[in-house]
Amino acid sequence: MKDSEFYLVRAIIIIAALVIGFFGSRLIGALYFNKLMAADSSLGEFQKQYQEKINLETDPYELAKLGMIFLRIDDNETALLCFDKAAKLDANWRDGWVWKGYTEIKLNQPKPALESLKTAEKIDPIYPLTYQLLVIAYEQTGDTQSAQFAQEKLVYLSKSYQK
Repeated sequence: MKDSEFYLVRAIIIIAALVIGFFGSRLIGALYFNKLMAADSSLGEFQKQYQEKINLETDPYELAKLGMIFLRIDDNETALLCFDKAAKLDANWRDGWVWKGYTEIKLNQPKPALESLKTAEKIDPIYPLTYQLLVIAYEQTGDTQSAQFAQEKLVYLSKSYQK
């Protein structure tokens, strides 16, 4: 009799622990979900503030720094706004065009990326990263011959940079 009481008490304790754990995890999950939803609404405010900053910024290098931040958090659309404006503010700055092209590739926009990267190529025709990105953009558009040419130029420039 004592053995059966012992096992019954243990079974009740285990069931109670499982029930408490189940409802506790549900409560914690609900609290976390509510926190995420609140963060999501504040994210909209965050984006509005940065949109204003992008609109007011006149320094292309500051815009590029801001664009890099947006790339790191995977907000590619906002990053593209930064790089686009940076490239327009300093049309002779190779890196502004390269980063704009890179972001356009990330957004699966290979034709605008080609335009941006070709502009970067005109500014600095020996920068290997430009050709690395051109290979990707050409491949995305299905232009294998141009991709091959860009790849050959990339290999040549990479060998030149290693010396």
